[in-house]
Amino acid sequence: MANYELMAIIDPSLSEADRNELINELKSNLEKNSAKIEKEDVWGDKKMSYKINKSDRWFYILYELDMDGKQIKDLSKTINLNKNIWRYMFVKKEA
Repeated sequence: MANYELMAIIDPSLSEADRNELINELKSNLEKNSAKIEKEDVWGDKKMSYKINKSDRWFYILYELDMDGKQIKDLSKTINLNKNIWRYMFVKKEA
């Protein structure tokens, strides 16, 4: 197992209930793929200097995970199916 970070940018126009449902779904997918969530940091709605999907506001979430890197491919397939997750990135943390 190794330490990873997952940064996700989700659609800021979602209602709070829809956003919470999306976050719970993302956490559920992480746990189904044997990723242990060490820390969840919700940065919230931020104004950015360029646009994604015609929006200059993004909603950020950062997860610190303990997981096997081989699971990233399966997680990416699942995350890519959700149109409300605009961008995401897995980064392996130095030990």
